Amino acid sequence: MNTNLIGILILSYNEELHLERCILNAKKLSDQIFVVDSFSTDATVEILNRNNINYIQNSYLTHAKQINVGIDRFPFQVEWILKLDCDELLTDELIENINHHISKPSQFNGFFIQRKVYFLGGIMNFGMINPIWLLRLWKLTDGRCNDLWMDEKIELKNAKTTQLSGFLIDHNLNDLTWWTQKHNRYASQEAFEILRQKYGLNTPMATDTKDKWVVIFKKGYNRLPIFIRPFLLFIYAYFLKLGFLDGKRGLIWNFLQVFWYRFLVDVKVFETEINTQFNADKIRTILKKEFEN
Repeated sequence: MNTNLIGILILSYNEELHLERCILNAKKLSDQIFVVDSFSTDATVEILNRNNINYIQNSYLTHAKQINVGIDRFPFQVEWILKLDCDELLTDELIENINHHISKPSQFNGFFIQRKVYFLGGIMNFGMINPIWLLRLWKLTDGRCNDLWMDEKIELKNAKTTQLSGFLIDHNLNDLTWWTQKHNRYASQEAFEILRQKYGLNTPMATDTKDKWVVIFKKGYNRLPIFIRPFLLFIYAYFLKLGFLDGKRGLIWNFLQVFWYRFLVDVKVFETEINTQFNADKIRTILKKEFEN
């Protein structure tokens, strides 16, 4: 365990179902754990206190802002920081590789980690994001989160990154009702982000890491015709990226995560534009109010 070298940042809100499991798993890597909680109303704080975890509470606006609060107020003197969600688990192979790379001088200041999703009783292995490479481990003083409302990215000073073997496993224990409610909220944030960029309130930051291809892909996707693009994305993920090889779970995942979610985003974009009669000034006012709140 490289306690003095690495700390772990976790964001939480009503995570009593996952939090203790996450903490016990994270402690295999480091006991320097810091949690930014968004004023949970369940047993989350009780779990944090019971496990002697250092935490603060901060009102939630966006995931990116919470990450930056965590970076700014990180209480431990460490060189590296690993960001985890409460429903994610580190595999033993990943822990071993993290320890190997941070225990010696490194030319890199960031590491991409593969994440796979556990869904309806099994690990997803195919499709567009199974696995997906995420920049989750970086030198604390070199990284900061951009201000995207969805799919936020860590931006590094003088970025030099590489990839680690092993996996993060996204294993959420909630049911599909919870999942669809969460993605309904995410769709609202995603729609606002699309509108922010469309109406000139935000331009995604350029990045020197491999995340630039994600930014480029999403820019290209958002230029496609509304309501048509979810169909095209489903075809890409389910057929070209072999999502069908995950069987029934693959069909359900790609229909819900790739098609239904993206179609819902488009509906919310269209709803905002219709309600404002496509008035750019009114849309900008709505977006600024949402972002400030």
